[in-house]
Amino acid sequence: MIKEYFKQYKKFEIIWMLTSIVSVIISGIVFKSEIATMASSSVAIITAMLQAKGKIESQFFGIVVCLLYSYISYKNKYYGEVIFYLLIMFPMSIVGIISWITHKSKKTDTVEVNKINLKEWVLLVFISIVAFIGLYNLLKYLNTSELLVSTFSMIASLLAIYLLVRRSRYSFIFYLLNDIISIILWGLPVIAGNFLLIPMIIDPLALLISDTYGLVNWNKMEKEQIN
Repeated sequence: MIKEYFKQYKKFEIIWMLTSIVSVIISGIVFKSEIATMASSSVAIITAMLQAKGKIESQFFGIVVCLLYSYISYKNKYYGEVIFYLLIMFPMSIVGIISWITHKSKKTDTVEVNKINLKEWVLLVFISIVAFIGLYNLLKYLNTSELLVSTFSMIASLLAIYLLVRRSRYSFIFYLLNDIISIILWGLPVIAGNFLLIPMIIDPLALLISDTYGLVNWNKMEKEQIN
């Protein structure tokens, strides 16, 4: 059964995923990072590739990422990230499981790609503006590290997870944006001398490739499901 499952993956997908995980683990060992840091980055890489493939199981891995990322963020005083991931991302991941399971394409054995209408996009823009103002002031009150970058990170994550739950290929655009923001967010403490967080930079660097691949693959999935 396991052998049959992995037949659904291309050699590039498996090699890229394993290479990224090994890079995270090696860097973590060299710089003596916590196991939680290496685990969070490794699971995030697996999750991203499964999402790029449109696999239902990616949503279960996403829950694990939420918990591990929240723990690491708390230790580094990114309190906004903790609140956001536990109170928003975690519940959204559960909703995502239900949404993806109930919208599975029998033709491609992946989630059905959905289209977002103009009305929903306008509502998303409005909610994002209100959320940005609210989150910025909340994080400022909590004295969160890297206030502006952290706020942008949460808004990008919010749009990405919402669109992923809604099964839209555009979720990967916001995941790519969040990858860039994450490099900045975790790069700043590394530049300041906290080399224990090196795996947290390798993670979004690897995700840039996976999420780009996801955007391309979901376009392909949509065409296959229509034809």
